[in-house]
Amino acid sequence: MSNLTPVRRIFLLFAGIACSAGWGAEADLAGLWKNTAVGIGQSAIIVSQEGATIHVAGYGVWAGGGSGVWHSKGAKIEGARVTIPITYTKLPKPDFDPKVELQLEISPDAKTLSGTWKNGLGRKGPVKFVKVGAEPAPKVSAPAETAPAEGPADATDKKTEEASP
Repeated sequence: MSNLTPVRRIFLLFAGIACSAGWGAEADLAGLWKNTAVGIGQSAIIVSQEGATIHVAGYGVWAGGGSGVWHSKGAKIEGARVTIPITYTKLPKPDFDPKVELQLEISPDAKTLSGTWKNGLGRKGPVKFVKVGAEPAPKVSAPAETAPAEGPADATDKKTEEASP
């Protein structure tokens, strides 16, 4: 680095800051993720995202235990990393620590989150989540099979409401 001119040093410094700072706003983590950890089945998280802030809800079934449910609010994406403090609302085992932290690295294509989990008891281990692709939209043969919209009513909604007793 000492062989670089002052202008190149400044350019590299700003380029590095821009790349690491911009990732959080660009990485689309919203969706369904499958946990591939050994010893835990049916494990998945759902990520809701607003810019660089994410909220997580999760479920899994532990070998030698039962099902566990957890959530996290307001974790922030920082560069290519995200730290997610989670709280279990249903413990899979009686001696399970309800507070766990996930330290995850976002893959360049934003389809894998891998890293470690650790709890307050000093235990830790690897964790990896893989983004589940969206299924195609369901096909409907009749308007009654279509889920109602969550936005403003349209002409079809009004006709359906008028026809109802």
